[in-house]
Amino acid sequence: MMTGRVNWQLEAIINIEIQDTMGQSHTIQCTLDTGFNGELALPLRVIERLGLVPDDALVVILANGDRIMMTRYSAKLDWQDQPIEAEVLQTEQESAIGMALLENSNLTIQVWDGGHVLIEPR
Repeated sequence: MMTGRVNWQLEAIINIEIQDTMGQSHTIQCTLDTGFNGELALPLRVIERLGLVPDDALVVILANGDRIMMTRYSAKLDWQDQPIEAEVLQTEQESAIGMALLENSNLTIQVWDGGHVLIEPR
């Protein structure tokens, strides 16, 4: 089970633990993005702090239909109390968790400022 909160902008926020390349854990605040079908998106400043090494680049289709090239990384993180390897896309936005990471989960969001976010395994 993972918990978070809803902020004043009605964004569902959770903290996740990601390992850097030296195996040290870092807490990263992420927004749940139901419009993002990938696993995890992180800004370059976070990727550099973690020391992640690029795997490759891929073409991504945005919600507006635009196609852009994005750099892909892999990262180890703690998800639902289990260590997993997640695909990370470099973004210019803030850190975001996508639907692929939420797959096979129950998601409950109290959509008001200060509301609770709960992610539980299916």
